[in-house]
Amino acid sequence: MKDERLTRLVLLLVILAVFLLVPLRIIAYGYTPPDDALRHAAFAVVDRTWGDVMLLDARLPAWMDLHPGWHGFLRVVHDVTGWDQGALVTFSILLASWTFVFAGTLASGNPPAWFLACTVMAVLEPALILKLTLGRPLFASMTAIMVLLFVWTRRQPLRFPVEAVVTWLVLAVSLLLYSSAWYLWLLTVPPLVLCKRWRTLALVAACFGLALGLTAVVNGWYNVIVLPVEQLRLALFQAGTLTPDLATELQPSGAPVFGIFCVTLALLARRSGVRSLTDRLMQVDFLLVVTAWVMGLHVARFWVEWGLPAMAVCFTRQLGEDLGISFEGLRRRSGSVLLLGAAAATFYLSLTADQGGRFTNSLKNPLLFAPLDEIAADMPEPGGVLYSIDMGAFYSLFHRLPNARFRYATAYEPGLMPADDQAVRRNIQILNLTADYKPWFDKMRPADRVLLRGATAPQWPGMAFTPFYGAWIGRKLPP
Repeated sequence: MKDERLTRLVLLLVILAVFLLVPLRIIAYGYTPPDDALRHAAFAVVDRTWGDVMLLDARLPAWMDLHPGWHGFLRVVHDVTGWDQGALVTFSILLASWTFVFAGTLASGNPPAWFLACTVMAVLEPALILKLTLGRPLFASMTAIMVLLFVWTRRQPLRFPVEAVVTWLVLAVSLLLYSSAWYLWLLTVPPLVLCKRWRTLALVAACFGLALGLTAVVNGWYNVIVLPVEQLRLALFQAGTLTPDLATELQPSGAPVFGIFCVTLALLARRSGVRSLTDRLMQVDFLLVVTAWVMGLHVARFWVEWGLPAMAVCFTRQLGEDLGISFEGLRRRSGSVLLLGAAAATFYLSLTADQGGRFTNSLKNPLLFAPLDEIAADMPEPGGVLYSIDMGAFYSLFHRLPNARFRYATAYEPGLMPADDQAVRRNIQILNLTADYKPWFDKMRPADRVLLRGATAPQWPGMAFTPFYGAWIGRKLPP
């Protein structure tokens, strides 16, 4: 008995250690996320509005904020610790990664099965864990849906008062940190309806309404309720961004049939009659996987942010129920150590390998490491505008120069841009000709600058261009 307890303790420590070490090893490469984590951290260390940072559509107020809860949280961390924006990015990566895996360890009630499921996901769909290393607040919704799925698929349901408290707390924390896509929680409705989980559906609706109301009171009704819908409308019907130029998660998923095939295979692992097979398929986690997979055919974020957490829960349930993977089921010490040891090595090595330079590509971005005085010297003067279609440049420059008193024509969301600048951006995206920049050249002032990519220096009457870290910075010549 003592040997069994010791074996369980050792295996649990191995699981926790691997979960701890993976994001630390990734950061040790010098890894920096390429996008939103940079601007979130920069925005948290300055007392500015987005209207001070970027040109906004006239219908949007300067004080609007799509992520008020996350920015408020990072500001508290900044005030308490004194960390700069670089340290806040590291903190965001660690918080996102550890919150998800450790919440799953607790919520699953079966650490070995959860760890093996994460290992399977690391091999089949590494985007689940790697998405967390982007340090975005979306980890809050990914963790929330994972925890709730474990609650909804328990063999022994929680007592109603306990389930109500857990559901409300999970939704409240998720929405307080990440409310910019609250409408995506509608994805949980079809699986609950198909499974006839009416009590659960009613409880989720009530808790969601209360949590969203609390979030609106704390973070502002406009930012929480109105702005996400308005931003979605502008992005869908006005921005007109070409599909290849969209962020990866906004492009179609490409029908990742291998992953969903493996989930289905796991569900059918045991022989069962037609009736029991139907019962096994009509589970909330599996149906959410299917729903997110179908939606992901249009926009990949449905699959990555909702389908993959559901798949991890589905694998955990199958490993626990079908294969008997649990601390109680791991009775042979040598076999248990060998199984989880192999899983630990697979999980760690598959996720920390710098495949294709995925963790070191940021080291090749000079805007993140060049001397600040050199970068600042080429930027617009106070009150000026930096015209560009390069969102990557915005993330890097705003992260390095959060206090710079100029604004960006293109920032993190094209749908928020003024309509005339959106039209210019769309034309440039098609052929990227210097002539497409003419509307910007014409309205530029001496304080403004324009950033272009190209192998040779652009030529345009009344404009002067100088090299700028693989691009060109243009300014208006005096008349």
